[in-house]
Amino acid sequence: MRLTRSSVVLAVIGVLLIVAAAVVRFVVVPSVTELPTDLDVTLEFEGTYNGINPGVINGSSTEVLSEDVPIQATRQVLGESVDGDTEIVLRRDERTIGDRRPQVTEVRFAVDRETFEAVAAPGDAEDVTSAEGLVFSLPVDPSTEEGAYGYWDQYTMQAAPLTFEGEDTLGGREVYRYESVAEGELADPPSLGLPSFLPKAQLAALAPGLEGLVAPELLAALPGVLPSLPTSIPIEWTSKTTTLVVADQELGATVAGGSTQEITGSLDLGVTTVDVPFATIAIESTDDSIETRGDQVADDSQLLKLVGTVLPIVALVVGVLLLVAALLLARRAAARAAAPVETGSHSSV
Repeated sequence: MRLTRSSVVLAVIGVLLIVAAAVVRFVVVPSVTELPTDLDVTLEFEGTYNGINPGVINGSSTEVLSEDVPIQATRQVLGESVDGDTEIVLRRDERTIGDRRPQVTEVRFAVDRETFEAVAAPGDAEDVTSAEGLVFSLPVDPSTEEGAYGYWDQYTMQAAPLTFEGEDTLGGREVYRYESVAEGELADPPSLGLPSFLPKAQLAALAPGLEGLVAPELLAALPGVLPSLPTSIPIEWTSKTTTLVVADQELGATVAGGSTQEITGSLDLGVTTVDVPFATIAIESTDDSIETRGDQVADDSQLLKLVGTVLPIVALVVGVLLLVAALLLARRAAARAAAPVETGSHSSV
């Protein structure tokens, strides 16, 4: 077979395209499905606060109970730095209850870029929370098997099992619904504006508003117990948070979510401990946030399909066609070379 310059060029381009298809599929695609270095996700929530007015504890208010106080909340997740397969992620939560001052918490996690689970922080990383399980999102192609994931609860500093609750459609995306329940001692009460001690005078003022929250016999006995109590009564806080995570079935990205947190204060009255349901804080994603997030995830999905499916297939098909064309050109050139050369006839006089 005789190779022409054209057939060689076509063959080389064809081979390069086939190699490129393999590189894109097996090298580029895995890197695209990793946690992006420019991670920037924002979720908006709304909800209600029901419970004891925090102002009655510090003496700034005489109204004991607050009912259906509106809540506005935002969660922003930002990628800060990358060290190999580990990314430092900042999770910033801002929550405003009624007309109170916004509560802002910032937590940094070290996250595996492939599994999206919390890992040990690199040696030079500072101010990183030691955590376990998922901290904000599920990985690509999330599992629905029982026990596949744990979800980190910052309030009690523990990972709770994330259970699969079914399928749904939100923001134009097919999604999975997951739920976790974390219960335990509240790790950082001051971050929620909760005191470690309750002044005895405030307990006396608080007592009338506890009707229906505390056993009647305890309320009846409280006036007789108050004189023997210390000036400041210790409070131990516990939290039970039920968290909903709505994740894209394809990418695992969080499309929506919410939580219901129940906070309980335990007062040490010497002769007994009284558990007082302090507050129930419930939030869920706003409709606008769901639509916006759904559009963002859809764009990411289209990019992944383009890079992971369309480009490799196109490159492979074009590469094969060029190899076939190179082969045909080579055969045609060989056939021309093998054809006999015609010569003219000679006559003599």
